[in-house]
Parts: sequence; C-alpha cells; structure tokens
Amino acid sequence: MSPKIAQASTIREDSDYDDEFVVNAEKTLEQIKTAEQLIELVETYINNL
Repeated sequence: MSPKIAQASTIREDSDYDDEFVVNAEKTLEQIKTAEQLIELVETYINNL
C-alpha cells in the first residue's frame, strides 16, 4: 500500500505545481481504487481496536 500512497502523493504534487498537468482517466480510476482500498484498511483497523 505504501508505494500506492507515495504515487498518489506525487500525482497530487504534480497537479498542484505543474502548469500544464493533464488528467488521465486511467490514472484517475487507479487513484480512486487506491483510496477505496485505504479506506477499507482503516475501517478494518478501527473496527478491530
């Protein structure tokens, strides 16, 4: 999961600071999937406290 989070962070930084950042639908869907997986992991962790 760490590499996926690092990649999401890099994409976010690029979109913030690059003058001509182009959004790619495939990469966007990949980031949404990563976010959903992270939410699921956090919910599982919280429920097991």
